[in-house]
Amino acid sequence: MKRQLSGAVVALVVIASGALASACDVTPTAASANGDSISTSTLNTQLKTLDTTVAGGCLLQLQNANLAVVSGAGTGGPGTYTMKFANAVLNNEVGNLLAEQYAASKGITVSASDLTTATSDFASTLNGEISQQVSSATSQGAVSDCQLSDGSVITGKQLLGALPAEVRDAQVRNQAVDEKLLARGADLSDQAVSKFYNANIGFFTQVCVSAIATDTQVHANQLFTQLNNGAAFADVAKANSLDAKSAANGGSLGCTITLSQLEQNLQVQAVTVGEPIAPIQNSAGQWLITEVTSQQVVPLSSAASLVRRELVQGTANVSRVSKEIVVFARHSEVSVNPQYGTWNRLTVVPPVAPPTQFLLASVGGTSTSSGSSVLSTGSASSTGG
Repeated sequence: MKRQLSGAVVALVVIASGALASACDVTPTAASANGDSISTSTLNTQLKTLDTTVAGGCLLQLQNANLAVVSGAGTGGPGTYTMKFANAVLNNEVGNLLAEQYAASKGITVSASDLTTATSDFASTLNGEISQQVSSATSQGAVSDCQLSDGSVITGKQLLGALPAEVRDAQVRNQAVDEKLLARGADLSDQAVSKFYNANIGFFTQVCVSAIATDTQVHANQLFTQLNNGAAFADVAKANSLDAKSAANGGSLGCTITLSQLEQNLQVQAVTVGEPIAPIQNSAGQWLITEVTSQQVVPLSSAASLVRRELVQGTANVSRVSKEIVVFARHSEVSVNPQYGTWNRLTVVPPVAPPTQFLLASVGGTSTSSGSSVLSTGSASSTGG
């Protein structure tokens, strides 16, 4: 569950503070809530991971695509980050800390067994999100941040394994807290499971997809006419598709997407197996003709656990828990290190940069600009507890 204490700030990544920080920390505090702190070292690890590692970049793309397209690196060189980037991460950190405190206030504890379950659940969730993100990027002629240089796709398990231990453990703990909070009050009866399954059968229908990429709409329409007149999709793809890799396989893109995901990506109401879908243009300017070659519905008996997870993570349930956390946050004592800003009810507000004339001159003799604030992770002094 993404933390979003205020509509003014979009939560970045679900990263909890893990075990609540001790009262004595050897590094300065970035923020604190109700006596528990988030150290600058913890924040710096998050920033570095999200901005400079493959796993972090994938995680950022999945959780906040809008922020992912803008580099978080500051103008001060390696180890500095834009204020926007740092504020987004810290704001989410505070939200996660408050959520864990709220859970504790309700008598919720996280056991070793809960963490094991959360690890498996989170990896599974990441698999689905990665699959959807990669399919969406591919349909637009782009390469996903969740793909390696050789084109292979990162799995949820691989992503978690590649994260620094501190970040990974925090992710898993936050997942466990979320699951226990969301389970409170959720209707997980057999009747509710069956109703959701039948109303959302497309979510549980795996489809195999093929595509033909062309350079112009005119050419795409010509090929679309050939297909409607009986030409075999695989033959047309092999002879005409600009995507050499899929063309060699008759246009096949694999079976890694659900029917609902495909309909959403293509913005169509329904698709029929074996019937080509009219050409659409992707972000790369190519015109794509798509066809579902086969589909398989996962039976309710196999999908029940996934349905219960969807019910727990459903919009209404997430909204209920989010509102509870917001109420808790409004009555909490939160403070923020001035270098990151101040706390204004439900969000971290960036510090106001001083006018240019009050900043020190740079080595080159010109005034440093305050238009692109940066935070350095390398110069924080140590403090005693």
